[in-house]
Amino acid sequence: MNFFDYIKNDAFFKPLTLKYRRVYYDCIQILIDKTKELPVLYESDAKDSITAYLKNAGINEVKKDISSDINAVEEIEAGESGTELQSSGILSLFRECGWLLPREIGRNGEYIANISIDCRKLMDFLRKMTEKSGEGMMSNRIFSMYEIIKSAFEEDSVRRERPYTNILVPLIDNETELKNELTDLKDSISSIMKAVIIFQDINSFGQFIMKDEMLDRFFSEYFFVKNNGLIPAQLSFIKAKLRILRQEEACEKIIKECSEKLQLNYEEARERVERYFAELQYFLSVEYESNMELIDSRINNYYNLANTRIMLMASNGVRLESVINDFLNTVSKMTEEEQNVAMEKVADCIRITNQKYVGYKSFEKNKRVKNEGENIGLVTAELSEEEKRMQTEKLFNCSPNRYSVDRVSTFLGVQLGSEDEMNIKEKTIQTKEEVLMYAAAMLYANNSEFPYDIQLSEETVKTEIADITDITVIKK
Repeated sequence: MNFFDYIKNDAFFKPLTLKYRRVYYDCIQILIDKTKELPVLYESDAKDSITAYLKNAGINEVKKDISSDINAVEEIEAGESGTELQSSGILSLFRECGWLLPREIGRNGEYIANISIDCRKLMDFLRKMTEKSGEGMMSNRIFSMYEIIKSAFEEDSVRRERPYTNILVPLIDNETELKNELTDLKDSISSIMKAVIIFQDINSFGQFIMKDEMLDRFFSEYFFVKNNGLIPAQLSFIKAKLRILRQEEACEKIIKECSEKLQLNYEEARERVERYFAELQYFLSVEYESNMELIDSRINNYYNLANTRIMLMASNGVRLESVINDFLNTVSKMTEEEQNVAMEKVADCIRITNQKYVGYKSFEKNKRVKNEGENIGLVTAELSEEEKRMQTEKLFNCSPNRYSVDRVSTFLGVQLGSEDEMNIKEKTIQTKEEVLMYAAAMLYANNSEFPYDIQLSEETVKTEIADITDITVIKK
């Protein structure tokens, strides 16, 4: 359905295109916030809120009345203009444009100012877009998709009661937002590169690098997604479960629910569901990786550009390396006598001074610590077995181990999901972290604390990262 067929009001966007559009935007946001505080927003309260805003903003009188804006909606006569910008006029404009519902009398006999649902949704979207922080959005989308698909395969999952509404649609929504976040990342790099080009001195360039918060937000979120070891495993888990979900009987239930919700026939619903599954699998398998590679390339270009810019600014626009290289090439082609003359002239152009200074450390006397007659020898004491055990545990706890039993167990738990057994030749190994996790699992095979049995095979699994012995992981 076309959006304007849904809205059924050609004047819906008028307040955002008129002269006082900034005032109208602030006023409707104030009214929306007011409805969150009051159970019922009466028209008198709405007028008081708008009047207080106009006074605080210094908008008491204007040459042109709001009626000139209402004129675009109601086509009222021009002779009615010339008064103050008033709250009653703003509410009339909102009501004519469909932002407010028609007047309704409340229990106490006063009119109620009801904001339409379409206006609430539009203003909520605009507020989220303008107040977007950009922190943690990419990783949150991936985590949300992982939690949705994981809970869908749990025993007695509530999501399977309505799989289209509670599984497929949220996955599509998160996938769409993740696409937007990747696009924002790419655009952010372009804006950073454009900003670097315009700098003419090192001081301004240094201020940009040190103080610009956009750099910190952008790079911190990107490197978290790229370097976090669990995210590739979560994406692999999502892709594997999507293939299972697409082939199960639940897919028929999804198609049936889609047909009922959207009032489509079976073939149209099946085509829509298949398109959603294909879009999810293509994005996770191809589009996500290609976007991350493109961002990698652009970040490298940004660093190269910044490095080149720093060199040019440090040398006042002259590349000293190329100038020195040309000079040495020219000198090497001269005769020995000409070389001596050239070097003497170069020596006259360069002044080298040896600078030294005397600091406090140069004449400071070292003070010897006086022994006050105490025994300064080391005390020898034998530790008990209990103390040795406690000291050993303390050392182990203080030393970070990226491939500890707990971390390897968590990694294998994500790979297995709801299954009790898996074979690594059935998995797609794409990173060095995954290979090292499987290697650590082999080392912990005989560990009583390790919750998995590892069965080695004579076959070898060849991956892009390394060749690894095929193993079967079984839950104890």
